[in-house]
Amino acid sequence: MVPCLAQEPVATTPVDSAAYYQKMYEYNLEKYNTDTLARDVMMWTFFGSLSVTMLAVTYKMCSDFSAGGSGEFTIGQKIAIFVPYVIMTTFGIGYITFEIAGAVRHSKYKKYYQKWEDYQKRNSVTPNESMQVGITPLLNPVDGRYGIALAFSI
Repeated sequence: MVPCLAQEPVATTPVDSAAYYQKMYEYNLEKYNTDTLARDVMMWTFFGSLSVTMLAVTYKMCSDFSAGGSGEFTIGQKIAIFVPYVIMTTFGIGYITFEIAGAVRHSKYKKYYQKWEDYQKRNSVTPNESMQVGITPLLNPVDGRYGIALAFSI
């Protein structure tokens, strides 16, 4: 086999990284917005349940204080305090869960957005840049072959 001075690169299948990063960015941004909405619903439900619970306890304390009551809760008062308390606790845990999920999604979509932006900057041609053409002569003195290599660069 005769050696050649020009080495040809291995052919690879091009992958559109910009489209991949943009798709992942949009997907994570959509999931982040969903997590944020769920987190806000959880937060306001938590505060609403907290208000109802505090009103029920305050009402019981005020009625006992003014009437000289026994200090024991009736079944209705226990339900009026317990149900909003359970809802408040459940939605408080849900709020924490969606807050953590939102933080993870936020970091992911920022990471993919940064990669997409970097890829766009690297592969875009600005008006100040121009394409350059390079021609290099090739000589093979062993078997007397000759030619040229044509190169394009931005």
